[in-house]
Amino acid sequence: MNKKMVTMILAVVLIAGFFLPYLSFLGRGISGFDMVKGGGKADVYVLALSPLAGILLLAGALNNGKYILARGILGILALVGVLYLVVRSVIEGADIGSMFKMLGVGYWLSLVAALAVVFYNPKD
Repeated sequence: MNKKMVTMILAVVLIAGFFLPYLSFLGRGISGFDMVKGGGKADVYVLALSPLAGILLLAGALNNGKYILARGILGILALVGVLYLVVRSVIEGADIGSMFKMLGVGYWLSLVAALAVVFYNPKD
């Protein structure tokens, strides 16, 4: 698979992961979209960086690798958007062990995709 195809797949995973459960507790799941839509503090909009970066990555890959921002920068933005949830919770005093138990499938997919975008950079 070439770099363009891998980037397109990872971008779709970033976008889809945002709509899957980020947090799961008491038998219910809350997606990243639900968290942003629910409002609250203004910093919750940092979560929207990962699907935004996914959209820009997908557009750039479909445009023959002509990204609006560099592919690596978009990957870092996606990673910041994903990691923000855990970092903010730990800063506010949440137990990291219970936090990891609550993270849902959407969070883990987004994290893996963001890390792959940042670190997988083949010469193509």
